[in-house]
Amino acid sequence: MICSETDQPETHMKDTDIERQKTLSENEIKDKASDFTIKYFAVYHLQCLAETHPEIIDPEAIFTLEGLLKNPEFSCQRRGFFLFRIAADTLASIIVHSDGEPMPGQALASLKGILAKTSGHVHRVSAEALGALPFSINGPHLDGATLENIPRVSWYDLLGEDRFEFSAPPAFMGRSLVAPLNPGNKLLVFKLARADDSPAILAREALWMEHLHTVSCSFPRRFNIPVPLKIQGAYVFSIKDIPVRPHENMHLDPKCHAMGFVADQDYFTYPNDPRMEKRHNDAEFREVMYRNAWLLGKLTSLGIVHTAPIPLFHNRVQRCRRRDNGLYEWFRAGRLDRWLDSCSYPNIGLTGIRDFEHFISFKGFGHDLYRHIGSHILSLLLVTGSYFRNKNRNRVGLDKHGKPVDARDLFDKRVLKEIILGVFLSYYQGFVQREFSGKVPVDLDKLASRMIEEMGVDRHMEEILRVADQKEMTDEEFRHFLTQRGYPDEEINELQKGVKDIVIHSGPHLGGFNEGISLPELIESVETMSALCVAGRYWQEHFKSSWSPNICGRA
Repeated sequence: MICSETDQPETHMKDTDIERQKTLSENEIKDKASDFTIKYFAVYHLQCLAETHPEIIDPEAIFTLEGLLKNPEFSCQRRGFFLFRIAADTLASIIVHSDGEPMPGQALASLKGILAKTSGHVHRVSAEALGALPFSINGPHLDGATLENIPRVSWYDLLGEDRFEFSAPPAFMGRSLVAPLNPGNKLLVFKLARADDSPAILAREALWMEHLHTVSCSFPRRFNIPVPLKIQGAYVFSIKDIPVRPHENMHLDPKCHAMGFVADQDYFTYPNDPRMEKRHNDAEFREVMYRNAWLLGKLTSLGIVHTAPIPLFHNRVQRCRRRDNGLYEWFRAGRLDRWLDSCSYPNIGLTGIRDFEHFISFKGFGHDLYRHIGSHILSLLLVTGSYFRNKNRNRVGLDKHGKPVDARDLFDKRVLKEIILGVFLSYYQGFVQREFSGKVPVDLDKLASRMIEEMGVDRHMEEILRVADQKEMTDEEFRHFLTQRGYPDEEINELQKGVKDIVIHSGPHLGGFNEGISLPELIESVETMSALCVAGRYWQEHFKSSWSPNICGRA
């Protein structure tokens, strides 16, 4: 808009006043004599200007904020977290509110450079600022399957006359009853509900299978999506005479609610299988991991988010009385419970992604997507660590002298580094739909070394069964819990439930009980990778170009 002669002086005065405010805020941020409060409100004023008058933001403002984030003065102060957060958020505001380049690119490159050179609070808030960049994801709407009249059928009704021909008798794999079919490249699977499951969970899995078979969700990489079965017009049914007796520890639904599907013969083939005859070599493992990383990223870009590539817990025992249900919230960087066990049966495999019951339809904005992406990448990196440990799964826990087993020799650092990078690049490409350009701001050499050090030596084996958790158990559950964790009957007989805390060796865990994760470098790398995925998608949507601004900063 062209100013008239009459309003030019007033506008000039107004612009000058805004420039003066900006300069004053920058000087207060840079002034070593300014205390915490002065710096905080100076950053706040700069953020307000970035949102209301983005045209006055220049490289000096970005350099000033970057310098504050790299300044160690407040790093050791608890309140420093809040100062760093508003500074990182201000750089994100410049990305969002500036009109065109170059300021968004410079602010973006500045945050990327900070991720490469910092740790702790500064790293976290910078990643979260990028992870909150706004863009829309609209997951699909699935029409619910009716559960009003669930048919109850016999095993032989399920099979029908000549409907399926088995090449071997059915057997349980986990809670699924599985039978190989003739011809020999397919499996018939009946997945049974657990005792505390709603039949709606099974129905949802079938609906996702149907949805993913649509043309709109075709995939250019191998993804063998199972074909759900309808029995008497229903996806969910109740089986009244299962031919194989399930183990009592499965805790299955007494009504035997189930859903059925036909899957590829490799559906239960895992990339990190510890059995010698099932093990993949390094090249095969890479292919499976990169492809599944791409698939997870692609599905997430469509608003189809897998919430459990592997089961992640902070504390399994306390899940019934914790706000977070014991689930692992990676962004809090707490101890990771039984990481190797969590990787035993991942929901990624030779056929692609598995267990669609864990899919959710994601709609909207927000840092929740950043957190979901982080869970995916963390899960993939943990499975990678388990691949090396599973070369000899007998070497785990404590040796006969009570010392941690050292299995670091099972790892190949060069291969580990390659897979870490490949997993990220594949996920990024699936999610952003572009290849990542530039250098990934993660010290891969350090990360691989620390993963080998912490994942290769079982230093953290203990967990504590609190009195409160014991009181929640029946006597039978208490005894079964201890038996599963290696307690001999004689010791169990001497223990009184609910009297004192009991120490159990159930690891390996990543971190001591009630402590932080022993591998913080892994969390910081996940922060970086998740933030880069969100930032890449934002940049792609708003600027329609590959993100490759140079890292800005001053020597």
